[in-house]
Amino acid sequence: MGDDRFGPNTAEVEAFLDRLRGMTPAQWEAVTKAAPGIGAIPDLEIKQSPEYFKALEVATRVAKSNVFPGSESAFFDAMRTAQLAADASVFQPSTRPELASSAVVDEGLPPDAEAEAITRIMSTAYEEESWRRVMNACMIAAGALVVRQAISAETFKQLYTPFSRR
Repeated sequence: MGDDRFGPNTAEVEAFLDRLRGMTPAQWEAVTKAAPGIGAIPDLEIKQSPEYFKALEVATRVAKSNVFPGSESAFFDAMRTAQLAADASVFQPSTRPELASSAVVDEGLPPDAEAEAITRIMSTAYEEESWRRVMNACMIAAGALVVRQAISAETFKQLYTPFSRR
């Protein structure tokens, strides 16, 4: 890829990717709290954050419209690169004790141990869902940066809000 890997906003996208690579666990937690749900129950999540999903649809449509030469591939490349940067972070679930799907409750456990095992499974599942939310927010924000000049300020704000400095 050349100097304009992500189109006219390459420098801004690269700065965002560097930011992702250096985020602290506290910063990841802040993104988790600010990011709309995306994934497990799409109909419910769309109802809870309709502006966010409408903004994502607009940005995707703009990227696919060839707003600049190679805009669609730049858009999806930025999203994939953001996913890789976030996936390498210290916050992602693979650095945590165990995946929810690997935690099995043994029916022969005493009630208190069984309750602890169930709580561990639920907690791990929550962390995995939180991570999916953060991962999607990273990808969407990176894509929004690629097409920033071609979308409204309000659309960009909706998509970048989880990363806005407060």
